[in-house]
Amino acid sequence: MAKKKIWVACGNAVASSTMAAHTLKRMCEERGLDIEIEEIAFHNIGGKSTRPDLLISLAPGVDTSTYSNLKNVPVIMGLAFITGVNKDDVMNEVEEILRDRKEV
Repeated sequence: MAKKKIWVACGNAVASSTMAAHTLKRMCEERGLDIEIEEIAFHNIGGKSTRPDLLISLAPGVDTSTYSNLKNVPVIMGLAFITGVNKDDVMNEVEEILRDRKEV
């Protein structure tokens, strides 16, 4: 599997996304997933010239249709990577998406 890009998005890309990204990175390494994680603020998504293989949102209701660089990019709620509640279930979903995802 080629290296996959994951964006972890929150309000300011400071505390919440950093905590979630740390947990996500550790869990991906444990499962042998080759990933690159970028923490990003929601208001910076539209200005990016690149696109991720997966967007992990730390807030509900992200409208990906407003961002051309998120067309056909799956979005997962990632609060589990902060709270620990259902973390393994969410990680299973992340792994399934990344393993099935074609190059973007």
